[in-house]
Amino acid sequence: MAGFPYGAARGLGGMQIFLGLAAIGLGIGDLIMAVSGPVWVIFPLIGTGIWTGLFFLIAGSLAASISEGRTVGCKVGATQTMSLLNTFIFAPGLTTVATISFIQNSIAMYDYNPNGHYYYYNYRAATMFYLEITLTVVGCLEFIFSIATASVCCCGGSYEQPAANQVMPMTYPATVRQSVAPVPRQSYGPAVSAWHSGAPSTTVDPRLSTGGDLHLVRITGSPAEIARYMRAMEEEE
Repeated sequence: MAGFPYGAARGLGGMQIFLGLAAIGLGIGDLIMAVSGPVWVIFPLIGTGIWTGLFFLIAGSLAASISEGRTVGCKVGATQTMSLLNTFIFAPGLTTVATISFIQNSIAMYDYNPNGHYYYYNYRAATMFYLEITLTVVGCLEFIFSIATASVCCCGGSYEQPAANQVMPMTYPATVRQSVAPVPRQSYGPAVSAWHSGAPSTTVDPRLSTGGDLHLVRITGSPAEIARYMRAMEEEE
């Protein structure tokens, strides 16, 4: 994919991972505070920060994993899809629910005690109030970064596989096998052999039989045959 801003996509993915983890942590804290006493606000019980944070985390992980390779097109498409879902559904949903919750908790922070005719500070409602304000900020930031990530995936560059990932056909020269005739061995004079299974052999001077003076002749046969051959050579001389 030539010209695609991989660094920008991975940077936006890192921010979405951070926002997803923040939403999950704040959502868990808000849920714990909601169930630890009397319930006057229903929305924290839904755990909106937890499940929307999971979608933020998935989108960020996909964006952070974009790199050159054969699967770059699939990763860009999946990242764009998840970012659009966060833009139109999950980030606005988290922001809306958290806003309603912190408004309700802002009212419950100072609770009226009819017996003593005074208002007291509700620490649990105050804690939930600050958690939900932070969740609202996280939802707004995720909305912004989701739009940016979807835009980068849509308009980042053309889908072209880099040259490093292309498989080019390679041709190899044909190998032709030719039978090579064995080189004839030079004859070094007449050799006399009498073949017997397991028979010993001896080497004699060819001058005894051929008059040559350069080469030796190996004679194979039984000891008696070799002895007769040697006597015949001596008689000829």
